[in-house]
Amino acid sequence: MAGFESELAGGRLLDRALLMFTGPVTRRIGPEKVARLAAVVDQGANGLGNVIALALLGRALPAVDFGAVGTMIGLYYILAGFHRSAFVLIFTTSYRTGGTSIDDHRENSTWWWLSLGAAVMLAAALGLAALLVAAAPIALSRISWTAQPLALAMIVSPPMLAWEFARRWLYKVERADVVAVCSGANLVIQVFAAWFVARHAPTALTASLSWVLANSLAVLLALPWLMPTRPSWVTAIALVRENRATAGWFAATNVPYSVYSSASIVVWIGLFMNALATAVFTAARTLTNPAISLVSAIDSIDKPRAARAMAVEGAPGLLRVVRKTRLTIAAVTGLYLSLVSLFADRLTAVVFAGAYDGLGTEIRILAAGFFFFGLNLPSETMMIVLRAGRTMLVVRFIAAALSLCALWVGSSHGIRGMTIAFAVSQAVILILFQMAERGVLRKIQVQL
Repeated sequence: MAGFESELAGGRLLDRALLMFTGPVTRRIGPEKVARLAAVVDQGANGLGNVIALALLGRALPAVDFGAVGTMIGLYYILAGFHRSAFVLIFTTSYRTGGTSIDDHRENSTWWWLSLGAAVMLAAALGLAALLVAAAPIALSRISWTAQPLALAMIVSPPMLAWEFARRWLYKVERADVVAVCSGANLVIQVFAAWFVARHAPTALTASLSWVLANSLAVLLALPWLMPTRPSWVTAIALVRENRATAGWFAATNVPYSVYSSASIVVWIGLFMNALATAVFTAARTLTNPAISLVSAIDSIDKPRAARAMAVEGAPGLLRVVRKTRLTIAAVTGLYLSLVSLFADRLTAVVFAGAYDGLGTEIRILAAGFFFFGLNLPSETMMIVLRAGRTMLVVRFIAAALSLCALWVGSSHGIRGMTIAFAVSQAVILILFQMAERGVLRKIQVQL
């Protein structure tokens, strides 16, 4: 199917150019390891781009503007969670046996157009929320500052969601090498745009444009390989009917997930504390967040593999992939976060040029929380593949209630209290997901 996609896109010359670099490596270590390596390059570029961009912007932007950018990113990830739950996850874990490559491409293209339409509607919802907050009465003036990050998130969401779906499509058709190339271009543009903004126009609005430009370029580079066909309303209606129940459950699970995820904590810090606190937390999270990029790299490859393993080998194959994924995440993120913790004070001083010194302890605590957070992902993969949306919804609501209480208590102790609350709640959530995973497996084994 991957070969069909490339020929359909008219990408033979581009494929030959890529083969010059990937061919020798593939022959030496095998296509599976090359795909995983490309995924690491993809997320490494994404994480590095964000670190460098935020470091440049953190040095140049006023603290309130930098906090707005950090909150913008948190709001985007909350929005992206709904988009991912209702579209991307179902798309990437749908695996059909039989059928032709042309049918597969037509269905993938229809998913693409459905995804874009949803991205535009979600961005419009953010814009409406920004208007409502800006027009709120004086009694709600404490949250009036969120109007700016809401508006910024509206601007950056469509291109970022489009690139996220394009990435997943390329992974699904086994073109991780193309993803790596596009992500490399994304990195270059984002860093250059952030440097230009920091040097010539340091505002939150101009800073947000670096994400717009970088993700738009990545989408444009990916299109020659994807070449979506015209939307088929018949196929679209069929896909909606077939998946609306599952999509509804998965989208519902994102409501509690947006409370306790590693990305949305910055929003809660802003609501419980103030805009300046979000700037401090964004600086601390900048150094630990690449661990989540590494987790996403592994997830991009392993979710489709988990779906294929379930379709071909059944529950034993799925369990094998999930266990392998968890071990890989533990090893990779554990190494990175250990290094960050070891050099936390020195890294903060170098990256932000003294603007946010004294965050070493907070960074170490966040590192522990991010490690636990990453280990949750394989359990969620299992539930998604098995379409256990109700179980995941219950677990996530318990996790959200726990996290919200912990963050509220922690907010009275400043940024450090919030980071401790995050780390402790993530450790407990890991235990909850392990219990839920075992329960789902037992249920499947009984049915078999």
